[in-house]
Amino acid sequence: KVGEARAERHEQERHEEVYLIRVAMAGAGEVERTDYTPKSSFADDLRVLRAMWFGSVSGDSHQDQLESFYNKQAHLYDQYRHRMLHGRKPLMMNMPVKKGCVWVDLGGGTASNVEFFGKSVMTDWFKSVHVVDLTPSLVRVAKKRVEDNNWGGKVNIILGDATDPNLEGLPPSGSCDVVSISYAVTMIPNWRDVLKNAHRLLKPGGHICVCDFTVDRDSQWGISKTFWKYLFSTDHIYLSEEHIETLQSMFDQTRLEVNYGTFPYVPFFLKCPYYAYIGQKK
Repeated sequence: KVGEARAERHEQERHEEVYLIRVAMAGAGEVERTDYTPKSSFADDLRVLRAMWFGSVSGDSHQDQLESFYNKQAHLYDQYRHRMLHGRKPLMMNMPVKKGCVWVDLGGGTASNVEFFGKSVMTDWFKSVHVVDLTPSLVRVAKKRVEDNNWGGKVNIILGDATDPNLEGLPPSGSCDVVSISYAVTMIPNWRDVLKNAHRLLKPGGHICVCDFTVDRDSQWGISKTFWKYLFSTDHIYLSEEHIETLQSMFDQTRLEVNYGTFPYVPFFLKCPYYAYIGQKK
């Protein structure tokens, strides 16, 4: 336990060091980033937990099922989820951005990823940002975020299927500098199609950035894999080693971090693997 605590402190210090370096470089030709950590209260957490534990997933379509799960917790989504979606911060802190960037965030939910670039999004660092999600309640929160931050005209929120190459509002094929997918691949039944759509959108040399829960054959016992796969599957979230392997076969890998993360109000020793992957279109 002592070793685990030291390792976790070291990892936290490493992320903080990366963040401070990024901020320092902002004045020297590097986009400025913000460590987005929304505040929450115990009462808010209880509302989210009640929706997660006692809410039912229903509906015939994938969109209906997602909406039935999120509609009662969408307004509190970010406050709770940022403490369990550990791959998002290292992904956003290392996402390649150059001036005039065209960025598409597939399965972007409430557009919280844009908050990491809140001080830069309206500058010449970004030409346009497009956030796509299939869940109406999350999209409503995303649109309010754009309005509250005066991001209109630069950040475009799209309600639709991230796997659809003909989705209205997406940039043309081969025109995007970055496509990100955070904690969405495991929730998309035809997940290979969203990776194909990302590949289609990217220009040659463009970057794909993906983070999600996973299972790890190198560090995880079989019983642990079975436990996490089953537990997540009850919420229609499907963990697989194939996600990273497919990314590695489709793109030139430039960065891969695999680590373990905790969950709010869950015993510390129950940790699930997550990954943050950055690759480049071949």
